[in-house]
Amino acid sequence: MFVCAGKVESFSFAKSIGIGMIESAINLTRICSREIVGEIIFIGSAGSYSYDIQPFEICLSTKATQIEMSYINTDTYTPIDNQIEMEFENVPRGTKNMIVNSSNYINTNLELSKKMVYAGIMLENMEFFSVLKVAQNFGIKSYGIFCVTNYCNDNAHKDFVQNHQKAKETIEEFIRNNYTL
Repeated sequence: MFVCAGKVESFSFAKSIGIGMIESAINLTRICSREIVGEIIFIGSAGSYSYDIQPFEICLSTKATQIEMSYINTDTYTPIDNQIEMEFENVPRGTKNMIVNSSNYINTNLELSKKMVYAGIMLENMEFFSVLKVAQNFGIKSYGIFCVTNYCNDNAHKDFVQNHQKAKETIEEFIRNNYTL
């Protein structure tokens, strides 16, 4: 089953689960409670913390973190497990497997982006951590496919808006070329 955030990031072949960590967790839990789901493939856009990853590049992930920027600066701590990794053998080849961080806030600070890269975290997507947590809770295999729209810097929002439509088209083309819908 393909899922996506929805609203401005919808696809005809994917179920919309909502924007951000809370909406996506609630709505995906509802879907998994009502339907038999064999696997969950989340598709969406991502910001890149690293300048080594170009806009419109397709990246794959089976790993997510939920780290707020205050945590990366060691200004806070958390008692919860803020990392998850799924075992998934049947993932598309030809994509980079990256750790994706999720937060309800979009990073625009280049120095914090550099710290995320140093920690091995390359991409940012608001919903992905929640998707993997829900899938794990239901014992469903899951991974994500992302198209990079922007770098996580002071131009993040402007670049996202400018690149978003092309990124959606790139994801859709990738899915149609690699999956039976």
